[in-house]
Amino acid sequence: MVEVEVLVKNVEAIRNSEEPKDETAVTFDVAASLAEMEHQTGQFTLKFNITISAQPPVARIDVSGTAKVTGEEKEIEGVLKTADQNTPPPVFMTIYQKVYAIVYLLSGSLKIPYPSPGLMKVVKMASPSESSKEEKPPSISV
Repeated sequence: MVEVEVLVKNVEAIRNSEEPKDETAVTFDVAASLAEMEHQTGQFTLKFNITISAQPPVARIDVSGTAKVTGEEKEIEGVLKTADQNTPPPVFMTIYQKVYAIVYLLSGSLKIPYPSPGLMKVVKMASPSESSKEEKPPSISV
């Protein structure tokens, strides 16, 4: 059984407008990157960064940290594999589920629209070298 331990190291939430309310209709762009930090037998450590931007640009939330994946090597490989470069691997889905509570609480505190937990189904994955570039990921409506 694979276990994923997530450690959030940085959270930033910015409200760009005084106008939005919780019920304001927006779409969200989600960009994410995963980078290998360390790999030992039975353990794999990743650095992650997730950026959620609202369109119109009323808010932005950035969450970054590390995820330690432990288990059998074959199982670890399974959660790290992806069908193609732009599809998030299963481990990303687990990371997003674990940080979603933070995103939800920040949205409520800032009185901005809540991103859907379903955002994790449509994510623009950037390679570590791309993560520093500004790219517009696909939009999804909530």
